[in-house]
Amino acid sequence: MDGRFRRALDDASTQNALITRTQMRRAGLTDRMVDRVVADGLVVRVWREVFRVRGAPMTERMAMNAATLGARGRVSDATAARVLQFDAPLALTPLHVAVEVGRQHPRSKRLPIETESVAFFPVRIHRRITRPDPVLTVDGIACVDAAGTLIDIAPALALDDLEDAFERARWLGLVSTEALARRFEVLGGRGRPGTPKVRALLANSRPNPLESKLEGKAWRMLRRSRIPEPVRQLRVDLATKRWHRLDFAWPELLVAFETEGFEWHGTHARWKRDRIRTAALERLGWRTVIATWDDVVCEPKATLDRIAMALAERQSLVRGV
Repeated sequence: MDGRFRRALDDASTQNALITRTQMRRAGLTDRMVDRVVADGLVVRVWREVFRVRGAPMTERMAMNAATLGARGRVSDATAARVLQFDAPLALTPLHVAVEVGRQHPRSKRLPIETESVAFFPVRIHRRITRPDPVLTVDGIACVDAAGTLIDIAPALALDDLEDAFERARWLGLVSTEALARRFEVLGGRGRPGTPKVRALLANSRPNPLESKLEGKAWRMLRRSRIPEPVRQLRVDLATKRWHRLDFAWPELLVAFETEGFEWHGTHARWKRDRIRTAALERLGWRTVIATWDDVVCEPKATLDRIAMALAERQSLVRGV
């Protein structure tokens, strides 16, 4: 029994110290042996037929994993956004788990939501008509993929926050504009909550994902102004045989707009390196306009005026050549 139990623990090592009765059976333990393991305190029941290894503390991640194992589903909605590190302003609880049932058309109405709990973590179980979603596994937790998660959380987020989550997912390499559009063709449409937001998201999408929320705010500031649309995340080769990625650029005029701040860059040394890099760009003829969070959020008009002035100056130089 000891050897069989040790084999069963191999599954627990990849599941946040969790194991199911089914997995213990697969390792060779009978139901009576499983009951004895539970009675001896070697494992502790967490939810349904899911157990945690003795001594392992109950954490949010463990609760997520227990919910997916016990419900035979995958984390979804706000919980999936948290697991995928979208950094979206969504409530951490309850934990959301999607369970597929039936074989009807994927645009069919969702089935009623059930509320249960795993230890002291409330869980909402979404029973859905079968959806053709790929499944990601993150730290042993089965998760709705990024495209499906963005569509799920769209009703709960403001459009700007949804755009930030989308850019974050793109930057992490979890989704592309094309992948989201393909999934939206299947899952979106009239009557689906959040559909107008996802449509707007796709309409405003551009090549090259943004790296931070500050860049997202700057992009929206530029997009809503009368300033010509810039190229995003333009790579420029420096004379030092290195390269730099400009947040926003008008390459025909050699004008760049960079968003930064000491808090974002983290250390004074990093800030100093950025100043050196800016000097290298200037030696190549680039005019750089730099803006902090306060410049973009609190003083957008003044910031746009600085950008417009730099563009006008370069345009006058081009006309004078």
